[in-house]
Amino acid sequence: MNTELLTQYLPAHLVEPASKFTIPEAFLREHSDLIILILESKSISEEKEKQSWFDLYPLMNKEQIDKLREILTREKEKLAEIEKKYQEKQEEIKKKYEKAFSSPVYQQQKATLQAAERASREQEEVEAEHLLDKI
Repeated sequence: MNTELLTQYLPAHLVEPASKFTIPEAFLREHSDLIILILESKSISEEKEKQSWFDLYPLMNKEQIDKLREILTREKEKLAEIEKKYQEKQEEIKKKYEKAFSSPVYQQQKATLQAAERASREQEEVEAEHLLDKI
């Protein structure tokens, strides 16, 4: 595939992946948006499957092309929606735990535990010294 042509019609991040395929020039010139959707599709994940869609282009009518565009656009929108919800949920969980671990009560409990551990270690050292003195 002509890299100059790919560069002219596709975003920079897709030029290299697109160069692996045989894409009809007419498809590239007339429906570069659909090529982008095919290349970025999660449901059309295998290279062989992507190439099949590029090979089918000359056989497809306008209605079929529009239907494919609609399906891939809907897929992209749904995935973006899911990603947004995932990010929001992640942010919500992060805030919840930041709040819990930064609260004065948590900080006081943490300080109390650290003091108890320190006192326990000091007691163990005293007992160890005492046992060594007996030997």
